[in-house]
Amino acid sequence: MQSNWLKKEIPQNFLLQKPWAAFAAVTVFGLLFMIIYSPFASGQEAEGRMVGKLMVYGLLVGASAFLATWAIVHPLLSKKGSFWNIGKELLAFAVVLLAMGLTIYFAAFLLEPSADRWNLPTFLDSFKYAVFICFLPYVFFSLIHFPFWFSNLPVQEEFFKRLPMERAEHEPLINISSKLKKESLDFYLSELLCISSEGNYVVFYLQKADKLQKKIIRNSMNEVEVQLQGHACLLRVHRAFLVNLKKITHKKGNALGYRLRLHGLDMEVPVSRNKVKDFEEKMAEFH
Repeated sequence: MQSNWLKKEIPQNFLLQKPWAAFAAVTVFGLLFMIIYSPFASGQEAEGRMVGKLMVYGLLVGASAFLATWAIVHPLLSKKGSFWNIGKELLAFAVVLLAMGLTIYFAAFLLEPSADRWNLPTFLDSFKYAVFICFLPYVFFSLIHFPFWFSNLPVQEEFFKRLPMERAEHEPLINISSKLKKESLDFYLSELLCISSEGNYVVFYLQKADKLQKKIIRNSMNEVEVQLQGHACLLRVHRAFLVNLKKITHKKGNALGYRLRLHGLDMEVPVSRNKVKDFEEKMAEFH
């Protein structure tokens, strides 16, 4: 149970995405911490020398956060194509904290008066200071994404759920005709999730007022695809499925085919192998 939770996909902490942002945030918080708490023997020195030393401490801890993020977190944990999850985020925090703690510990040998620093309490104090410095900036950006840590939805769908479902002010109404003369279907493009083929019928999955609706008309998928030509966000991804690319919240798979999740839809939509190239090109336009 716990291992599954650690594998839960979440958005990556901003400071773990941007090494330079980590450097700036940690440097500022490091400097403020040193000024406010004066954890080292800085009070016995001239004011100018003390300020200079505190600035050096701030820059060093900021640099350690930058290097840990750039040299370890990015190449080893944030590999291209891999999902970011809770376990990776916690491990990244530990890496940054380790780098900062070691930097503070060894920097004191150069910046502080000679003393016996080769002892466990002094070593642990360095990591205590590192926790105080990095706690606020890193926790702040994690709290922004805190709901994702306990959501049952894929991360992209959780993001999508928070977006207002608004229709463009002058969005045209789409009309789909049926092989039955008296049967037709009207909907707005922003309401359409996907279309599936079931024998001699076509099923339209529509999101109206946050409620999923299924509308069935007698027609073929080929005929419906022709009627929907001109709408760039719609793509036939399988002989039996046509999707609204703007409604895709999650995809998994590779060049052999994908499985798609759409906002508010429980089932997965397949992308057949011969449609993968078109799908990837179109997805790049809308995501």
